[in-house]
Amino acid sequence: MARGRKVVPFRRGARRHPKWDMGAPNPRGKTPLRPRRGRTNWPVVLMIVGASVIFGPVALDAASLTWRQSEGCKVWMVVDGDTVKMTCPAEGYVSGRILGFDTPEMKSRCPTELVMAVSATFYLRWQLWTAGKVVATPRGKDRYGRVLTLMTVDDELVGTRMVGAGLARWYDGGKRRSWCGADG
Repeated sequence: MARGRKVVPFRRGARRHPKWDMGAPNPRGKTPLRPRRGRTNWPVVLMIVGASVIFGPVALDAASLTWRQSEGCKVWMVVDGDTVKMTCPAEGYVSGRILGFDTPEMKSRCPTELVMAVSATFYLRWQLWTAGKVVATPRGKDRYGRVLTLMTVDDELVGTRMVGAGLARWYDGGKRRSWCGADG
């Protein structure tokens, strides 16, 4: 036997190109497109659930609020408890600050304020989703360039509902009080 040469493996049957090799059939009940029963691909499920939690409310805002009967500006997204994105006939797409009340900020200093901010945001979304009529009337601009908006839902001020639910407090300008600690 010669040294340094590679040994060619012996195969019974004809040698065929791999493209023509159909192989053995898949085991019963298992196909490449359908995984085995009883086995869940948890990373994919978690990614889908996470994406729906993050993007679901925004998609629902856009889907449900754009067709709703409204006067003045048309609300299409809730940013936080007192800020919305709107389409106004004169200005186009704008960010609007709802007048009359103050809610906790999403960029909060303490966990209590963050929890209240998320609650206020979802409460405002729920109010707008379930409303029969939304009226958003522009009233000027604030120092951040947002359109100051007087908003009513079913002929009731949004601020009355938010303050009544304990998720906001009345605000007519000036220095905001903290939502963290004893002074809030």
